[in-house]
Amino acid sequence: HSSIPKEDEGLTHYGPGTPCGEYLRRFWHPVAFTNDLKDLPRAIKIMGEELVVFRDRTGQVGCLELHCSHRGTSLEFGLIEEQGIRCCYHGWMFGVDGKILDTPGEPLDSTYKERLCHGAYLVKEYKGMVWAYMGPPEKTPPFPMFDYFETPGFRIEVRPKNVFHCNWLQVEDNIMDPAHTWY
Repeated sequence: HSSIPKEDEGLTHYGPGTPCGEYLRRFWHPVAFTNDLKDLPRAIKIMGEELVVFRDRTGQVGCLELHCSHRGTSLEFGLIEEQGIRCCYHGWMFGVDGKILDTPGEPLDSTYKERLCHGAYLVKEYKGMVWAYMGPPEKTPPFPMFDYFETPGFRIEVRPKNVFHCNWLQVEDNIMDPAHTWY
Protein backbone atom coordinates (compact mmCIF):
# COMPACT_ATOMS: atom_id res chain seq x y z
CA HIS A 1 0.00 0.00 0.00
CA SER A 2 1.29 3.43 -0.80
CA SER A 3 0.86 6.19 1.70
CA ILE A 4 -0.69 9.51 0.76
CA PRO A 5 1.63 12.35 1.65
CA LYS A 6 0.29 15.16 3.80
CA GLU A 7 -0.62 18.32 1.89
CA ASP A 8 2.08 20.98 1.89
CA GLU A 9 -0.09 24.02 2.55
CA GLY A 10 2.85 26.35 1.92
CA LEU A 11 2.84 25.21 -1.72
CA THR A 12 -0.80 24.45 -2.38
CA HIS A 13 -2.69 27.28 -0.69
CA TYR A 14 -2.64 30.44 -2.79
CA GLY A 15 -5.07 32.88 -1.20
CA PRO A 16 -4.10 36.30 0.15
CA GLY A 17 -1.71 36.05 3.08
CA THR A 18 -0.48 32.52 2.29
CA PRO A 19 3.21 32.01 1.44
CA CYS A 20 2.50 30.71 -2.08
CA GLY A 21 -0.25 33.29 -2.66
CA GLU A 22 2.00 36.17 -1.69
CA TYR A 23 4.78 34.82 -3.91
CA LEU A 24 2.51 34.33 -6.94
CA ARG A 25 1.08 37.83 -6.54
CA ARG A 26 4.53 39.25 -7.35
CA PHE A 27 4.06 38.32 -11.03
CA TRP A 28 1.78 39.42 -13.85
CA HIS A 29 -1.03 36.95 -14.60
CA PRO A 30 -3.39 36.69 -17.58
CA VAL A 31 -6.91 37.11 -16.17
CA ALA A 32 -9.17 37.69 -19.21
CA PHE A 33 -9.28 37.91 -22.97
CA THR A 34 -9.64 41.42 -24.36
CA ASN A 35 -12.30 40.27 -26.82
CA ASP A 36 -14.46 39.11 -23.87
CA LEU A 37 -14.71 42.67 -22.55
CA LYS A 38 -17.60 44.21 -24.41
CA ASP A 39 -20.80 45.56 -22.87
CA LEU A 40 -20.92 43.38 -19.77
CA PRO A 41 -18.55 43.01 -16.83
CA ARG A 42 -16.95 39.58 -16.33
CA ALA A 43 -16.70 37.92 -12.94
CA ILE A 44 -13.49 35.93 -12.46
CA LYS A 45 -11.84 34.07 -9.64
CA ILE A 46 -8.07 33.96 -9.45
CA MET A 47 -5.85 32.97 -6.55
CA GLY A 48 -8.85 32.66 -4.27
CA GLU A 49 -10.11 36.18 -5.00
CA GLU A 50 -13.41 37.08 -6.62
CA LEU A 51 -12.91 39.94 -9.06
CA VAL A 52 -14.71 41.71 -11.88
CA VAL A 53 -13.00 42.70 -15.13
CA PHE A 54 -14.56 45.30 -17.43
CA ARG A 55 -13.84 47.89 -20.07
CA ASP A 56 -15.33 51.35 -19.50
CA ARG A 57 -16.72 53.43 -22.35
CA THR A 58 -13.38 55.24 -22.81
CA GLY A 59 -11.68 51.89 -23.48
CA GLN A 60 -9.82 51.55 -20.18
CA VAL A 61 -9.82 48.15 -18.48
CA GLY A 62 -10.41 47.68 -14.77
CA CYS A 63 -9.96 44.69 -12.47
CA LEU A 64 -11.79 45.33 -9.20
CA GLU A 65 -12.94 43.40 -6.16
CA LEU A 66 -16.20 41.74 -7.16
CA HIS A 67 -18.38 43.00 -4.35
CA CYS A 68 -19.40 46.64 -4.06
CA SER A 69 -17.70 48.31 -1.11
CA HIS A 70 -21.00 50.00 -0.20
CA ARG A 71 -23.38 47.08 0.33
CA GLY A 72 -21.62 44.03 -1.12
CA THR A 73 -23.63 43.59 -4.32
CA SER A 74 -21.80 41.82 -7.14
CA LEU A 75 -20.35 44.27 -9.65
CA GLU A 76 -20.75 41.49 -12.21
CA PHE A 77 -24.25 42.96 -12.58
CA GLY A 78 -22.95 46.54 -12.69
CA LEU A 79 -23.56 49.00 -15.47
CA ILE A 80 -20.56 50.03 -17.54
CA GLU A 81 -20.35 53.79 -17.95
CA GLU A 82 -18.05 56.38 -19.50
CA GLN A 83 -15.57 56.49 -16.61
CA GLY A 84 -16.13 53.20 -14.76
CA ILE A 85 -18.67 50.73 -13.48
CA ARG A 86 -21.83 51.56 -11.54
CA CYS A 87 -23.28 49.21 -8.93
CA CYS A 88 -26.76 48.03 -9.88
CA TYR A 89 -28.03 48.24 -6.29
CA HIS A 90 -27.36 51.77 -4.97
CA GLY A 91 -25.60 53.27 -7.98
CA TRP A 92 -22.13 53.85 -6.56
CA MET A 93 -19.65 54.23 -9.40
CA PHE A 94 -16.04 53.01 -9.36
CA GLY A 95 -13.22 53.95 -11.71
CA VAL A 96 -10.87 51.36 -13.24
CA ASP A 97 -8.38 52.23 -10.48
CA GLY A 98 -10.90 51.66 -7.65
CA LYS A 99 -11.53 55.34 -7.03
CA ILE A 100 -15.11 56.01 -5.96
CA LEU A 101 -16.47 58.46 -8.51
CA ASP A 102 -20.12 58.84 -7.49
CA THR A 103 -22.17 58.03 -4.39
CA PRO A 104 -25.84 58.71 -5.18
CA GLY A 105 -28.14 58.75 -2.17
CA GLU A 106 -25.47 60.12 0.12
CA PRO A 107 -25.83 63.59 1.68
CA LEU A 108 -24.17 66.41 -0.26
CA ASP A 109 -21.56 66.79 2.48
CA SER A 110 -20.66 63.07 2.44
CA THR A 111 -16.91 62.45 2.26
CA TYR A 112 -17.06 58.79 1.27
CA LYS A 113 -15.61 59.51 -2.19
CA GLU A 114 -12.58 61.19 -0.66
CA ARG A 115 -12.05 58.76 2.24
CA LEU A 116 -12.73 55.36 0.70
CA CYS A 117 -11.33 53.40 -2.22
CA HIS A 118 -12.49 50.15 -3.76
CA GLY A 119 -9.99 47.30 -4.18
CA ALA A 120 -8.43 47.33 -7.66
CA TYR A 121 -5.47 45.73 -9.40
CA LEU A 122 -3.10 47.15 -11.96
CA VAL A 123 -3.84 45.79 -15.45
CA LYS A 124 -2.21 45.77 -18.85
CA GLU A 125 -3.61 44.65 -22.17
CA TYR A 126 -1.20 42.83 -24.42
CA LYS A 127 -1.56 40.39 -27.33
CA GLY A 128 -5.30 39.88 -26.82
CA MET A 129 -5.08 39.28 -23.09
CA VAL A 130 -5.66 41.31 -19.94
CA TRP A 131 -2.88 40.82 -17.41
CA ALA A 132 -3.13 41.76 -13.73
CA TYR A 133 -0.53 42.39 -11.08
CA MET A 134 -2.00 41.45 -7.69
CA GLY A 135 0.92 42.16 -5.38
CA PRO A 136 1.98 45.25 -3.44
CA PRO A 137 2.01 48.30 -5.75
CA GLU A 138 5.46 49.35 -4.55
CA LYS A 139 6.86 46.00 -5.73
CA THR A 140 5.31 46.02 -9.22
CA PRO A 141 7.76 44.38 -11.62
CA PRO A 142 8.10 45.45 -15.23
CA PHE A 143 5.63 43.73 -17.53
CA PRO A 144 7.34 40.55 -18.77
CA MET A 145 8.27 40.59 -22.43
CA PHE A 146 8.69 36.89 -23.06
CA ASP A 147 10.63 35.97 -26.19
CA TYR A 148 7.64 34.16 -27.68
CA PHE A 149 5.62 37.39 -27.58
CA GLU A 150 7.72 38.85 -30.37
CA THR A 151 9.22 35.90 -32.24
CA PRO A 152 9.69 36.93 -35.89
CA GLY A 153 7.42 35.03 -38.24
CA PHE A 154 5.02 33.94 -35.47
CA ARG A 155 1.96 35.46 -33.89
CA ILE A 156 0.13 34.74 -30.69
CA GLU A 157 -3.40 33.60 -31.33
CA VAL A 158 -5.94 33.78 -28.53
CA ARG A 159 -7.93 30.56 -28.33
CA PRO A 160 -10.78 29.45 -26.08
CA LYS A 161 -9.67 29.28 -22.50
CA ASN A 162 -9.18 26.09 -20.55
CA VAL A 163 -10.41 26.22 -16.98
CA PHE A 164 -8.83 23.68 -14.69
CA HIS A 165 -10.81 23.15 -11.50
CA CYS A 166 -7.85 22.23 -9.36
CA ASN A 167 -4.92 23.71 -7.53
CA TRP A 168 -2.29 25.54 -9.61
CA LEU A 169 0.41 23.10 -8.45
CA GLN A 170 -1.50 20.16 -9.95
CA VAL A 171 -1.57 21.88 -13.33
CA GLU A 172 2.13 22.74 -13.20
CA ASP A 173 3.04 19.23 -12.09
CA ASN A 174 0.98 17.65 -14.85
CA ILE A 175 2.26 19.80 -17.71
CA MET A 176 5.82 18.79 -16.86
CA ASP A 177 5.03 15.16 -17.69
CA PRO A 178 3.76 14.78 -21.28
CA ALA A 179 2.09 11.46 -20.42
CA HIS A 180 -0.42 13.33 -18.21
CA THR A 181 -1.51 15.53 -21.09
CA TRP A 182 -1.96 12.50 -23.33
CA TYR A 183 -4.23 10.69 -20.86
